[in-house]
Amino acid sequence: MNGGKIDTLRVRRRFRRPLQTGRGPVEAVDRLLLRTETDEGVGYGEVAPWPGFPTETIEQAVEVVRSAQGSLARLSAVAAAARDTLPCLRAALSSCAHWSEIAGYAGNLEGAGLAEAATAEAVRAKATEGFATVKVKLAGTTGLADVRALLADVPGVRLRLDANGGLDLAAARAWTEFARAEPRIDFLEQPLPVGHPGYASLGPDKVALDESFLTPAGIDWAGPVVVKPALVGDWDAFRAWRATRVGPVVYSSAFETAIGRQAALWLAAQDPAGGAVGFDTLGRFELDGRDRHAGGPRVRGLLDQNWEAFWQELA
Repeated sequence: MNGGKIDTLRVRRRFRRPLQTGRGPVEAVDRLLLRTETDEGVGYGEVAPWPGFPTETIEQAVEVVRSAQGSLARLSAVAAAARDTLPCLRAALSSCAHWSEIAGYAGNLEGAGLAEAATAEAVRAKATEGFATVKVKLAGTTGLADVRALLADVPGVRLRLDANGGLDLAAARAWTEFARAEPRIDFLEQPLPVGHPGYASLGPDKVALDESFLTPAGIDWAGPVVVKPALVGDWDAFRAWRATRVGPVVYSSAFETAIGRQAALWLAAQDPAGGAVGFDTLGRFELDGRDRHAGGPRVRGLLDQNWEAFWQELA
C-alpha cells in the first residue's frame, strides 16, 4: 500500500442574495475540494470554513495542501500534528477516508427549515413546505414581542432562535428566560460572542453553543451544541466524544457543495439522537452546478451520484 495522492479544486460560490448573519451580510464563499487516491480507492472531501468561526481560512488550507506536494500521507501527517488549528482540513480528510461509506448513504433525516427573516410570513412559508421546526435569525431589531406574535400567528411550529453572538448579557438573559418559558422554542443559539464570560451565568438549559463549541476540544458545555461537520475536525475523534456525551447535539450545514453535504449528512446519520438537522441551505446560491441533492423537510443522501463525473464537471 502506498501513501496515496491528493488533488484539489478551489471553487467560489456566490449567493443569489447576500446571506444575513450576525457578522453582517455574506455575498460569497470559497471552498477547497479534495480528491484522494489510495490503494483502497478514491475519496472526496470539502474544506468549507464559515465566517465567524475560529478555523483556518481557505488560503491557509490551500497553503498547507500545496506544501504536501500531492502526497496524501504528508498532508495527513501535517494536519494531524496541527490538530485543532486546521479543523476544516481535518474534517475534509475524514470525509475522504470514509468515502466508501459516504457515497452509499441514501438515508433521510428530519430537517429544520431556515427562515429568510424572523417574521410570521417567512416562518409560515417554511411550515407550508412541511417543516415542523424552523430556525430564525434574531436581527438587531427583533424583539421578544415579535417572536411572541410569530408563535401566535404560526401555531404548531417549533422555533430555534439564532443570535449569532450578537446579544449583550442583559438581552441574552431576557431571551434565555423567554426560551425556557416557551415550550415551542427548542433553544436560543449562540446568544453571546465566543469566549464571553456571561455564558456561566446564563446556564446551559435551552442555550445552544455554535461558534463557541466548534470541536470537542472546545468549551465543556452541558447544554445543546450545534455541530457543523465541515468544521468539527477529525470525525473519528468527534464520534468517540459523541459516544460519551449526554447533552443534545444538533447537526448543521456550512453551505457546502454536494460533496460536503453528502459527507455531512452521513456523519449526522451516525447519531440517532441528533434530532432535526439544519441543512435547509439549497437554492440560495447562483446556479453553479455544485448542488445535487433535493431540498425539503426530509433531508436525503444521494445513492446513485457519479462522484467522479461530478468532479470532472467542476474541473
